[in-house]
Amino acid sequence: MSFDQAQVASLIRKIGSADQLLAEAYINGVIFVDEKNQPSIDSLKKSGLLRIAEHSGEFRLTIDIKRLIDRLLLRNNRYRQNTNIAKMIRNVAENIDDYRAALEKNEQDDANYYLEQIDDNLYESLELLENSLSVMFTAITSQFGFVNSLSSKIRENERALTYAQQLVAELGIVNTHDCYEWISWAAPTELSNKVIRFIDQYKSIVGRLASIVDRMKILLFTLRLQEQTANRTRAMAQFLKKHPEWQAREWCDESNVPVLLKRDNGLIFNTGINTKKSSQQDELIQIIQELRRQSNPIKPLDSQRDAISVDTTEPEPIEYRSDYYETQIEGLFSLALEKQGHKVSALRYWQTAQLQIRPELWLDIVFAKYCCSQQRFKQTLEIEMDGQALLDFDGNQLITEIWLRRVQ
Repeated sequence: MSFDQAQVASLIRKIGSADQLLAEAYINGVIFVDEKNQPSIDSLKKSGLLRIAEHSGEFRLTIDIKRLIDRLLLRNNRYRQNTNIAKMIRNVAENIDDYRAALEKNEQDDANYYLEQIDDNLYESLELLENSLSVMFTAITSQFGFVNSLSSKIRENERALTYAQQLVAELGIVNTHDCYEWISWAAPTELSNKVIRFIDQYKSIVGRLASIVDRMKILLFTLRLQEQTANRTRAMAQFLKKHPEWQAREWCDESNVPVLLKRDNGLIFNTGINTKKSSQQDELIQIIQELRRQSNPIKPLDSQRDAISVDTTEPEPIEYRSDYYETQIEGLFSLALEKQGHKVSALRYWQTAQLQIRPELWLDIVFAKYCCSQQRFKQTLEIEMDGQALLDFDGNQLITEIWLRRVQ
């Protein structure tokens, strides 16, 4: 066994014998010295596996061993790798020139050295990109990635999207067709295999990265919608804690509620025909049979046909359809803001505006709109409610009046 091989074997044995200490240092961040682990920690520090922390008696993993564990576990790993593709391409091109010159001079030892350098550069660049894509995909598709809050998740996805777009631009610098020039001089098989494998994996990474960018945009849009819903729900929950007398009622099924305020089921989109749905099978079979019965295929459009005149008349503007009741609520809020310090009655506004809905529904709409407002607006406008106790009172009341007053 050579001296270098013995050093490597000794280092691996030391890592294996101190597995619990190293695992504790990785999971907890630091380990503390005591009488039992003092010799082991001193040995690991001498081997370059541990380093002194900020405080005495504490030790951390060195950067090299921590990065090794990170890369193997894909945990706490950064997807924003420092990948300089242009520099890597230049290094590979220089090594190939040196490799070719060594072969021409029949210097086999130097040729093998340069071939190993080429293999290391190509493999390291692909490995960095693969790890970056794997960690990035994990970070954006898991529930919260490496963070715990929705707002932090949105910021993390925004940074990931920016990095991914920059990485797409950087990867676009490399023209894989130029990489074939590296082996255009009747290169040996061992070099050709490495270059061709690099080109194939590089194309695969570029395609996967483009797919990840598209998915990141969709997920970021969804997260922003979820953040708005979460903010409204949080505001409603905070208000209900302060006002347990309010009880929501379902107005959708009542006949005297305006159609504008009724809740629809929403649209359901399908990307294709659901062949398992029996109601669509007959129509689908008829379409297929009709297509089979056609003797002549559909002719392409005649490109030499007469031109069709284009209507150049100015289109009439479409009147903007605003929510009538939301406009009325904004008018109520504006009135309360104008009369600073004075209470404004929601029912009196309902009578003055002669709204064609029941007063209970109007109060519910006002309260719901207030709960969905931004926090800074609710700090400016204070709400007070009057209510009547229910039969068999259980902590809730029926709201009979809402008062709004500007406090700032």
